[in-house]
Amino acid sequence: MVIQKDLSINIGNFIWIIGIIFTMGIAYSQIGQLDEDIKVLEQRLEKKIKVINENEDRIVELEKEIAKLKSCK
Repeated sequence: MVIQKDLSINIGNFIWIIGIIFTMGIAYSQIGQLDEDIKVLEQRLEKKIKVINENEDRIVELEKEIAKLKSCK
């Protein structure tokens, strides 16, 4: 009986180790996926910032034109 008890404890420990390794693998893949998601979000944000800056420049030019038109009246 002592041998069987030690064997069952070792199998239990082995199952826990396999479970931990599996969980760590899942966590690692999730971290990798989050890294890719962050890169995509950064690219989208950069594009939006670029559009906002371009629109801001256009607005400034339009405001200058409006000021010129008002001064001519």
